[in-house]
Amino acid sequence: MKYRPLATVFIIIAIIIFPYWIYIPALIAAMAVLPLYWEGIFLGFLIDALYGGKLNSASSFFFSASFLSLAGLLLLIPIRARLRSHV
Repeated sequence: MKYRPLATVFIIIAIIIFPYWIYIPALIAAMAVLPLYWEGIFLGFLIDALYGGKLNSASSFFFSASFLSLAGLLLLIPIRARLRSHV
């Protein structure tokens, strides 16, 4: 549990300073490694607020970073459960 705040702070700093090819894999790795990393959704909102374009229609929400981080987190839940049962 002590690594969650450190990971969140590191990813926030990475979102602000580094290019996308550094903070997107860091966010995905944090969602995969840390249990139920719901902070990833809020970090997706931060990415959208800083770098996202405006939403022209309701269908463009499905391509936003916040929705993709929510979908990635929901997809990782059963995968992580299956992987941990084999370890």
